[in-house]
Amino acid sequence: MKLDGFARVLPRVVLLLAMACQHSALAQDQLDTTPKTLTQQVLTPVGTTYPYTQQLQWLDAGRFIVGRLDGSMTLFRPPGPTEWGPMLTDVLRTPANRGVEMMAVRDERTFVTSNDSTTITLWRERDLSVAEDAEPALLDRLPRAFRYQNFAYDTDVGTANSAVFVTHGNREYLVTGHENGFVLIWSVTRNGRQLAVLKKIDVRSPDPIPSPFQLWNVRDIVSWRDGVVITGSEDGDLVMLQLPQGNVLARKRYNPAAQRGINGLAILDDHLVAVACSVGPSDKNTWLFRVRPAELQSQGSVDLKQNLSLPQSFAFRAAMASVGGQPHVFATTQEGLLWTVLVTPDGQLQVQAVSSVDFPIGEAIDYNPATSQLAAVGVLVNLFNVAPPTPAQRQQAPKAAPPQAPSLVH
Repeated sequence: MKLDGFARVLPRVVLLLAMACQHSALAQDQLDTTPKTLTQQVLTPVGTTYPYTQQLQWLDAGRFIVGRLDGSMTLFRPPGPTEWGPMLTDVLRTPANRGVEMMAVRDERTFVTSNDSTTITLWRERDLSVAEDAEPALLDRLPRAFRYQNFAYDTDVGTANSAVFVTHGNREYLVTGHENGFVLIWSVTRNGRQLAVLKKIDVRSPDPIPSPFQLWNVRDIVSWRDGVVITGSEDGDLVMLQLPQGNVLARKRYNPAAQRGINGLAILDDHLVAVACSVGPSDKNTWLFRVRPAELQSQGSVDLKQNLSLPQSFAFRAAMASVGGQPHVFATTQEGLLWTVLVTPDGQLQVQAVSSVDFPIGEAIDYNPATSQLAAVGVLVNLFNVAPPTPAQRQQAPKAAPPQAPSLVH
């Protein structure tokens, strides 16, 4: 990974580096206990590849895509009755062999990803109903082919970190957020096969947070309604934009005392959640807002942290779902935990349950409303059924699931 690429993902790999250092220290301690005659080393480190998940999106009701820092994209389906967990179906990689920092799904056969600092990649799955090259019968067991095309943009924008497809006024758009604080608005034509940049918007904060990591990455973008999108950036600002011109309707600091930037957003109806990193005992890492025309109204917040002695606690990703007619937030944190949080009628965040889903590092998550399932992937690949708790579950204290559990009913 080049130095500029490493700087972009520094806040997200710092925990991985700490784990690697601990592993190296343990290995060194073990070496020191060996006989002196065996101290000559025959192993020379070449490098380490981190398979940590950056992006996760459901492609359709039966498949989700996992994008990782190593540039791979793996597709999984839910398990069958005799299977143990999500099943791998396809493997792709970015054309530039760079980490997958952005992913957005248009439909069940089309999605877009980051590629490098000047291009994004549009992927389309081959339609099996269209006759192509004749293939021997046995070859139909192989994964269906995905084809791709790269689309370029200005060099000062930087690698894409977030994106969302939006339909407004009988036209389709792709909105992408980038590492240098820019948002691009693209036209989408030819049934999702062609992209063209329409607008380039600088959404950098005039007063960025006083973070030791001065970053401008637009980490997430969500679509509200009537062609309005909301961005969340490392500089600490939420920005509301109106398509297709990209006019700024509102700008708000997610936390007036923020010391770290925004990691992710989630939206359900008029409820918007921003997750970040809390610093110190009184800070919070999950923030709720009510979305109104040209306005973001602050509501409740909560610090999703099990170990209260931690000096800071990263919340990495969030998803929202209506469960039993009530809005819920699902969020992952650096402790390898998945939190279930209720949005109360008065706009507060109330923790309902916590599950252990991975090693001590945050996971990418995405909710599939068609199947009421939540996928959560860091290193382990977890799948959860989402449903209201039964009366018996309501009477029990929430228990953390073992990290290897492939599914869990809430």
